[in-house]
Amino acid sequence: MVVVSFEDETIRVLYATFRRKNIVVDDAIILRNEQFDDFLLKEKQKEFIITNSFKDFFQDTILVPPTKTRLIKILIEAEIRKRSQFKDFSFIYTITGEKIVERRRMKEVFVFAVRNEEIKEIVNKFILKGKVVKAIYPDIFSLACLIGPEPMPLLCVSETGLNKNIFLIKDGVIQFIRIAQFLEQGIGDVDIQGIKMTINYCRQTLKINPHSIILAGSLCSNYNVTVDTSIPIACLTHQSFRSQMSSTLLDFISPLSALFIPKDRDINLLTVEYKNLFRTRLFLRRSTALFLSLSIIGMVYTGFIVKNIMESKNRLNSIRRNLPDINDTLTIYDMKKTELAGYMPFVTSLRNAASIPDIQRFLSLLSELKVDNIRIDSISINTGNSILNVELKGSVKTEGYAGMQMDYQKLINSIAALKGVSIKGHGLDFKDKGFHIKMQYQ
Repeated sequence: MVVVSFEDETIRVLYATFRRKNIVVDDAIILRNEQFDDFLLKEKQKEFIITNSFKDFFQDTILVPPTKTRLIKILIEAEIRKRSQFKDFSFIYTITGEKIVERRRMKEVFVFAVRNEEIKEIVNKFILKGKVVKAIYPDIFSLACLIGPEPMPLLCVSETGLNKNIFLIKDGVIQFIRIAQFLEQGIGDVDIQGIKMTINYCRQTLKINPHSIILAGSLCSNYNVTVDTSIPIACLTHQSFRSQMSSTLLDFISPLSALFIPKDRDINLLTVEYKNLFRTRLFLRRSTALFLSLSIIGMVYTGFIVKNIMESKNRLNSIRRNLPDINDTLTIYDMKKTELAGYMPFVTSLRNAASIPDIQRFLSLLSELKVDNIRIDSISINTGNSILNVELKGSVKTEGYAGMQMDYQKLINSIAALKGVSIKGHGLDFKDKGFHIKMQYQ
């Protein structure tokens, strides 16, 4: 497992393996931003988990009526659009409690949203190098998973560059986030004053009294405080590493935390389009590997049968030379020849399968398309005689007929420019903004 953590101007990469119920850290490296593309190009691993310190995000606590999960997401999305300046975004949410408003029971929900543009900028770096992103987590939320469902409110502090990420946790759920910039790294007296201001805000505005301060990562080793903190301070750790939490692991606490996210904690900000793309690529990659394995086994088995038949033929020729009456021998030969003919359809099917174009190569070409303001809903692929018949369906997100036509034409031109691809038909419906494109790849 490889976890990549984007932290301001620094990128931390953690290599780990799961052994039974334990996690073993194999290696950890630090990169600069300008080194990352070269790293991805040389890295042999195909699948990655990402943690990122998002700078531009929206957070708030909103009230929604009790309803089904699917409807709650729709209500939350509408509230985010109303309260923020975000148009295209992804979000995660946690239900923090209930509240009676005008005699109605309402759910209190903490929401965290980021622009999809920032997510795409990160994920596209991996796509262009043929990599798969399994998840992208906000570093604050992955760190919170290390703490667990503590009943006492805790004020946690982590560091990204000169920024201090201060977040309040109660019952394992984030209640509030504040990003503060300071002059130096580590924890000093000035930082404590800023943390005290946050504690006062929690007490006066949120009506939550933090029990203690939890320092995450390098803040535990870079601690230079001479003033009174008013509440206890502790270092964030995890039971799996209490006996071996070295200073190196402290520096890699963000990528390390991504390995401890529970399955029921939905904090993955990867968009639906990317999830479907990576799921399809992973399925095709495994299917291709299985097909190649079966093909090799089939070819080896066919070669073994052919070898046996040829040996039988040679023995028959030898018998025919030594015996005056070869009628029986010829009869046996004809039987073996008929047996060989029964395997020929299988050999022919293997040859035909080998002539099918590379589906994975075609999907890699599709990742190069200019899909600004384009949403791809489905990709249908059928194999033909040495060709792939492909139908692409989706919708244009641009408002206005002129803008829709322009973005749609960009997509058509981008497809037409792909090597080996020819467009057989296409159409755009201005009413529902839907489109379909039929093409062939060989």
